[in-house]
Amino acid sequence: MDDAELLSILLRTGTRGENSLDLSKRLLSEFGSISSLLHAKYEDLQTFKGIGISKWSQLQVIDELVQRSYREKMQEQSILTSTDLVKSYLIGLIGQKDHEVFVCLYLDIHLRLIDSHEIFRGSISETTVHIREIAKECLLRNASNLIIAHNHPSGSLKPSPEDIQLTIVLFEALQLIEVNLLDHCIVTKRGASSFLDLKIMPFNDSEY
Repeated sequence: MDDAELLSILLRTGTRGENSLDLSKRLLSEFGSISSLLHAKYEDLQTFKGIGISKWSQLQVIDELVQRSYREKMQEQSILTSTDLVKSYLIGLIGQKDHEVFVCLYLDIHLRLIDSHEIFRGSISETTVHIREIAKECLLRNASNLIIAHNHPSGSLKPSPEDIQLTIVLFEALQLIEVNLLDHCIVTKRGASSFLDLKIMPFNDSEY
C-alpha cells in the first residue's frame, strides 16, 4: 500500500463527498510528506473537514511511537550498523522545527545510544553552544562517544563555516576527557547530511 492508503486506514472516515482515501491524498499533497503531516500543529489541520482533535492526537501518538522505536533499536545495536536509522531519528526529532536546536546523542563504548538531549536553542556557533555544558552532560552519562546534530530550518544541508568551526573546537575539547566526537549531522525536513560522509569531520586516527 502507498502512503495515502496507509493513512486512510488510520483516518477510517472522511467527510460527505470525500472518503478517507481522498482526504489522505489531499493531506499528503498539502503537507508534502508523512513526516510533515505527523508534525503538523492542530491549528494547521483544523482547516481540513474530517480532522478533529481525536485524529490529530492519533497522528501525534504514531509519531511518538516511531521515535521510541528508533531509540530502542539504537540502544540495542551499534550505530555503525544503523547510520540511516540515526538520520531518520534525527529528522523526526528536530527536522520539522522552525527554529534551530542543538541535540546530543550520547553513546557508550559499544556505540549504542545511552540518551539523546536537546541541549541548546538558537543560532549555532562556538559562542552560543557552550562546550563546557556538553562535556558535563557527557560525563554525567558516562558517555564514551558523541554525535551532535542541529537543524537548518532554511532547508539547506550544507554546513556553514560556523558549523565547521564549532565542530573542530568541540572535537578537540572532548579529546581532553576521552570522549570521541564521531559526527555532526545537519538536519532538515527532508533529509540529513553528515560531516563524516562529507569528509570534513576532524578525526585523528579513529574510525566511525
